[in-house]
Amino acid sequence: MPVPKSVTKINKHGVTFIDSVDRAEYTLAELSRAALRDAARVLRRIAKENTPVVTGTLKKNIATWVRGRKDHPTPYLQLGVYSQPAAKKKGLTPAYHAHLAEFGSVRSRPANEGRGILRPTVQDNIDLIRRVQAQYLAEVEKEVKAMDLIDEEEEIADD
Repeated sequence: MPVPKSVTKINKHGVTFIDSVDRAEYTLAELSRAALRDAARVLRRIAKENTPVVTGTLKKNIATWVRGRKDHPTPYLQLGVYSQPAAKKKGLTPAYHAHLAEFGSVRSRPANEGRGILRPTVQDNIDLIRRVQAQYLAEVEKEVKAMDLIDEEEEIADD
């Protein structure tokens, strides 16, 4: 998505309307996307650390995706395991047993003491995710304060 114009100015009857909503929406979406990418790196590392290793196939197949939809501009984060075609495309052995490691099976004990791998990674690190998001979104406030300080109009002092 290209960066929209910073402002749209419309002059009507001597009044100038300045619209910077597109720029603000773009900035929020991109900061959210960057924050999700940083959170994804941390979550992926934690998930891989908590993955039981037999052959290492499952650990190699854990991945994250930051996605967005055209109908909803807010990006979102997915933590999961590559599908069989995606794993083969990346040159990995598919992790056919990923669902068993996450949910357990009827014949075996529950996976990871009934907790799985991916769900607890996210649930146990909600505060970390919030902190990462807060760091990025605090940048919006700085930009807003800076824009408040910038006055593009010529000042005429009445002393």
